[in-house]
Amino acid sequence: MELFVIRRATRADVPLVFELIKGLSIYERRPQDVTGSEDALAYWLFERRVATVLIGELEGRAIAYAIYYPVFGSFAAEGRVHLEDLFVLPEFRGKGLGHQLLARVAAEVLSDGYTGMEWSALAWNIPAVTFYSRLGATQETGRTYMSFTHAQLQELSGEKR
Repeated sequence: MELFVIRRATRADVPLVFELIKGLSIYERRPQDVTGSEDALAYWLFERRVATVLIGELEGRAIAYAIYYPVFGSFAAEGRVHLEDLFVLPEFRGKGLGHQLLARVAAEVLSDGYTGMEWSALAWNIPAVTFYSRLGATQETGRTYMSFTHAQLQELSGEKR
């Protein structure tokens, strides 16, 4: 097998990362949800530094990526990370590359002093759920994930639109 190289993304990689994000959205049957832009991605990743991106390359071609960011657990008083995305282009799956990418994320997370990692998978995405379960991940139960949009935050905060 060719050499699989995993590296941290740089600002110059933003167009590449954005294309991989669009690839994930297509796989998840949600391309309409990609409402961001390369400029916004660059701002949040490299000016605000809210998340870390790793890129997996095979023979110099970017074929995978992972995005993760810090979260804090108040009950345990410890820092963990949330794995937002882990994606390998479909034609490169089944070769152990996703496992290698996730292992690298784990190494980076531990190196940075975090104590754990959490993420979600779409319920219909049986290949992803199976992949994570095979690696020993446990499914959390008893939670319902909730969210607010920007407009809902404005309404809640009393901020005028």
